[in-house]
Amino acid sequence: MDIEKILEYQALDQVIYKAEMEYANSEENKKYNALRVRAKACSEQLIKLDHETADIFKELERKEAALADFNAELKARPAAPKNLEQAGKCDEALKKLEEGLSALDKECARLFRRLEEISRESQQLYSQFRKLRAEIDAANAARNEKRKQILSGIAEYGYKLNELKNALNPADLELYQKVRMSKVKLPIVVEFKDGNCRGCGMHIETELHGKLVNAGDIAECPHCRRILYRK
Repeated sequence: MDIEKILEYQALDQVIYKAEMEYANSEENKKYNALRVRAKACSEQLIKLDHETADIFKELERKEAALADFNAELKARPAAPKNLEQAGKCDEALKKLEEGLSALDKECARLFRRLEEISRESQQLYSQFRKLRAEIDAANAARNEKRKQILSGIAEYGYKLNELKNALNPADLELYQKVRMSKVKLPIVVEFKDGNCRGCGMHIETELHGKLVNAGDIAECPHCRRILYRK
């Protein structure tokens, strides 16, 4: 590995990474992301209410069918009972029908009240969502301005990084990027000195016995997985 070039590449990479973190942690970006989370929650609640409304209408259809059954039972009752026994049975049947109709009426009233509540909640949520969309647009403009400001300060580093990338040994760059993508924190390439990894500080001389002998030799730190080199 060409240590000097990869260290130069890493130095530029660190500058750009620092700028990326500055942008990610900026108040402008945090505000934008927080507003998006609120808008998503609002949208999900509207969808939930929409599904509940559909379920209520299905339930009302079932109640309508039940009411039709009650009407059919009423029409099927004898016009006039022929004796006291028949009259008693008719009264008992009528009482059950009335109880059933009363329960059906109460359930329908509950469903209609819930529909009214959903309508009010949906209007409030939709109003909040529209307000949030306007705030998100303003926050997005602010964070884009912040991004431009940060990028303008590191433009020259980006150009140098691209130029150096072409000059690097492809195998060296591939190894660097592989470790970089494995979520190892920068720096990726660190010196092996006095038996220690200069990245995590662990003493690993015994574990790397015979691997880092000459200047320019590289190995993987068994603890932090960084790329070690000997000067």
